[in-house]
Amino acid sequence: MEDAARGRLRNPDLMVFAEAALEGGESVLLPHEVLLVVEIVPKSAPGNGCRARVRDYAAMGIPLYLLVDPRKGTGIVHDEPGYTSRKEFAFGDTITVGPWTLDTGVLRTYA
Repeated sequence: MEDAARGRLRNPDLMVFAEAALEGGESVLLPHEVLLVVEIVPKSAPGNGCRARVRDYAAMGIPLYLLVDPRKGTGIVHDEPGYTSRKEFAFGDTITVGPWTLDTGVLRTYA
């Protein structure tokens, strides 16, 4: 996903977007085409730019950002414009992320 205006290129672990976004033939998605990004905190580098990603995704106008932390069995749903809302959850909770309801009971911690 590229935001040329901000000089940012991000490759989240998962992106949700409308199928129509693939019809343009472009090699990257534009931020306004992305509905949700998901990042999973890596085991080997837990501080790997999490704050920068929150800032960048908010600035890019991505409406929803889900951060999953298998180290702790927790996560955060960032929503509202500019991610002014933060909803923390524990693995096993059923959470709402925009129009989706997710059962986080299927998520696993790093063993």
